[in-house]
Amino acid sequence: MFWTGSPCRLTPTRRSLLAVRWAPPPRTAQPTATRGPRVVLLRASAALLAASAFLLPAAPAFAAGSTDVTSQVLANANVRLSGAAVIDLPAGTTTLSGSGLVSQPRFTWGTPDLADDLPFTGTIGNGTGMNFGSAAFRLSLPGARAVDNDGSAIISARDYTLRLPENFYEDAYGSDINFHTWQAGLIVMTGVDDYATPSLDTAALPHAVNFRGINIEGANVQWGDGATGQFFLPATPSDSYLNIHDDGSLAFDYDGPVTLDTPISGGVYHQSLSTPADASVTISPTPGNAVTFATPMNYHGTTTIGRGAELLLGTGTPGGDSSLLYGAPGDEITDDGTLVVRDISTAVTLRNISGSGSLTQSGPATTTLAGSTAYTGKTTISSGTLALAPGAAGIAASSGVTLPSAGAVLDVSRAGEQSVRQLSGAAGSIVRLGAGTLTVSTTVPATFAGSFSGTGGGLTTSGGGTLTLTGRSAAPGGTWHLGPGTLALSPGARISVGSLLQSAGSTLSLNLGAARTSTPGSGGAATLAEAPVEAGGTVRLDGTLAITSAPRLAKGAQVTLIRDSAKAAISGTFSGMPQGGKITVDGRAYRIDYAADGGHDVVLASAVASVGGPRSARSHVTAATGEKQGGGSSMIRVALACAAALTLTLLLGTAFLVSGRRRRSRRRSGRGASPARPRRPASRSPGRSPLDVTHQNENLRLRLS
Repeated sequence: MFWTGSPCRLTPTRRSLLAVRWAPPPRTAQPTATRGPRVVLLRASAALLAASAFLLPAAPAFAAGSTDVTSQVLANANVRLSGAAVIDLPAGTTTLSGSGLVSQPRFTWGTPDLADDLPFTGTIGNGTGMNFGSAAFRLSLPGARAVDNDGSAIISARDYTLRLPENFYEDAYGSDINFHTWQAGLIVMTGVDDYATPSLDTAALPHAVNFRGINIEGANVQWGDGATGQFFLPATPSDSYLNIHDDGSLAFDYDGPVTLDTPISGGVYHQSLSTPADASVTISPTPGNAVTFATPMNYHGTTTIGRGAELLLGTGTPGGDSSLLYGAPGDEITDDGTLVVRDISTAVTLRNISGSGSLTQSGPATTTLAGSTAYTGKTTISSGTLALAPGAAGIAASSGVTLPSAGAVLDVSRAGEQSVRQLSGAAGSIVRLGAGTLTVSTTVPATFAGSFSGTGGGLTTSGGGTLTLTGRSAAPGGTWHLGPGTLALSPGARISVGSLLQSAGSTLSLNLGAARTSTPGSGGAATLAEAPVEAGGTVRLDGTLAITSAPRLAKGAQVTLIRDSAKAAISGTFSGMPQGGKITVDGRAYRIDYAADGGHDVVLASAVASVGGPRSARSHVTAATGEKQGGGSSMIRVALACAAALTLTLLLGTAFLVSGRRRRSRRRSGRGASPARPRRPASRSPGRSPLDVTHQNENLRLRLS
């Protein structure tokens, strides 16, 4: 007699033996567990093939339709169950052991159930469908050699952790693995689900039926156990699918880098991408656990990156871009590890990032942060653009923002008022301000060698530390506020801003350096580099000025510190530094002049030359054009000096001439008196006036030495 499609269940007999008996199908999806050992539950029409120490009661064999097989140990032989049979097993014996093969043929629609502790070390062949545990009973299968899965493997766990270390593989047919858990159930897979021929794992296969599928049906599933680096699903989107339904969860726990190239989605079997999944995905907190998503993901929900772990979106190579869905209320990323975006051409938007971890933008494509971004780790932009979306909360909580290579871009141009901490960057990196204002908080010294750009963007410094700029920045319409702390400009650095407002307690530090060394020009003037600070609007000074290095200035030369092209003059002075105040740099004395160019420039002049009053307009010469600015010129001053010297010479000559005539007159009138002493030739004493006067034949000659 045959019971095709009817279930058989392993139950204890009154003789304390185990038997396989027919039973009607359960009426509920979660049958009530019965006590006693549960080892193998077989459904009718299933085939059981076993070899090597499969323990049965005696009888050499059985025929179709037989009702009993008596006790016998069958060694190195196959036993096939093709119909109804009662197999009595003595109490205390192992019901499935050895290292042979337990197999179900293809298209045999009865479903065997594996349950309880199975020390079997052979191979399990699933041709159509097989249950590994259930809601009613538990399973332990720690040592099976492999599972040949050419059908549907249904793996279940209620309120316990089921660990399956076996490799699952398929030979020639499409297959799937289906996970179910209830209560605190968890299923941990530490093997690999691949083809019997591994080269097919990532090959483009000709038939859709060859897909390997994963269906997580509201279950909690974990791949890896933190002590393996072999990935469970080596596959491509063309030969696999991964569906998560009913808010299921999937965790990755490996001790090395692995790659998922199958999209997580929520469709039905092969139509996986038809519906997004609602799921929770976790990169477990295991050091070295680096999971790469190599294809766009299609799930909404929470993505969690554990401490010490890493999630990489994209492979960093063409064709390997990835992304996460955003826009649903529950879309968020909890980052306690490292999140890296490496896309080549696919723009990515990440929404609502929290946690203590870091974010790295390392691909040439643009990554946009939206919603709340409250993660507290570092932000690194090594390549491409990291942008803040309109209305984004920004990255003010990030411990620091670094742009370590040329071409890296931080774009806050659409995000309005934003803040960052500990900004640093290499030459060639860019911060795009747009029309918004970026507040940079610095608590420990930081250097930014890149540039700020934007038509109306402003910058506010705060934090009490020192931010050193070594590049050239142009934000001609924006306002720069110097708050608590120091904004330092290195040699060659230049900022071109709309307005410059310096608050009390702030410091503007300028290193004029060797690059600004003066070169004597005509009349003792100098050709100097351009001003390090250029403004086109209001300039208000109220903090401290620090000059860390300055060039040697020729007499009468000066270097411009701040140049303002606005109509209104510069207001205020640096703290403790009034008009004409003396500054000593590298042992050389300079004086500050706020009144140059009618009060529009702040200049540093050599202390040898006097500095004018509040309204004086001293001349200065720029490096780029050599243009003379302010009142008068060095040539006029030289001409006036020469005229004064000539006048002095004429006056002295006239005095000598008058004196000589008087002496001759006295000698004529005193003839007959005592003889006069011979006159000595006139000599010039060292250190006297350079004027040399010689009297010959009553002709006066003047010479300038």
